[in-house]
Amino acid sequence: MQIGRRLEALLLAPLGVLLAGALIVPAGILFYYSLYRFAFLELYGGATVGNYTDALTSATYRVYARNTLWIALPTTAVSVVAGYLLAYYLVFGRSWRRNLVFALVLSALMASYLVRIYAWKTLLGSSGILNSALTSAGVVDEPIGFLLFSRVSVILAEINLFTPFAALAFYAALAGISPDYREVSRDLGAGQLQTLWRVTLPLSGRAILATTAVVFFLASSDYVTPTLVGGPDSQTIGVVISTAFGTTLQYGLGAALSFLTLLAFVLAYVCLRAAMRVTRILPKTVA
Repeated sequence: MQIGRRLEALLLAPLGVLLAGALIVPAGILFYYSLYRFAFLELYGGATVGNYTDALTSATYRVYARNTLWIALPTTAVSVVAGYLLAYYLVFGRSWRRNLVFALVLSALMASYLVRIYAWKTLLGSSGILNSALTSAGVVDEPIGFLLFSRVSVILAEINLFTPFAALAFYAALAGISPDYREVSRDLGAGQLQTLWRVTLPLSGRAILATTAVVFFLASSDYVTPTLVGGPDSQTIGVVISTAFGTTLQYGLGAALSFLTLLAFVLAYVCLRAAMRVTRILPKTVA
């Protein structure tokens, strides 16, 4: 028994070193930076919580936080639901078309991140495909302006980015569920919706929790999509942090905003897990 535990610890040691080097050490440096002010790329003054105070009390940053939520919440909801439905069809569907759908999901994942974002600019622009089609058909007299460089365009682009990822994650979880559970549920008289709610969803609860959390984190922290297709109402915390590190060189403020965002992510994860346990989607035996 002791030999087995020592071997296990020995095998896990490289992973521990990698995690320490790639996550813990950079996080420690970032936290250190958050306690200082910067001028001309150099620290000045003593340790202070001024960066955190500025981030929490500024009305401007509250607007950015609100924009982040208004983008991340609908993006996460649509991506998770659409991804789960796609995965459900791919695993339990019997049509030959599911192979085609699976190929489309994989091709979307393999496409370049930036190419997919720029494709939305081509689609939603004033002279883009959608506006040109609507104008030619006489549906509208002039191009619809709010489709691009707005919160709508950011949400649509992020849904397109994250839905294939969610679908693939759910596919792996649903494919691992034994068909016997569903068959027993049907034998006991449960319909498809009852089987889905009482059997399939709880058995895939861990995947739903993890995928929802990851999609929410990605949508909240994304700064590329709001920069390329967003407008004034879609500037998020991710954009502010990117600007602090890359343009204004306010490393202390950027680090403080990063840690506050991380704290918000942890709080969101705890609330999500609690809600899923209350609704029994996540069994209480799952950590």
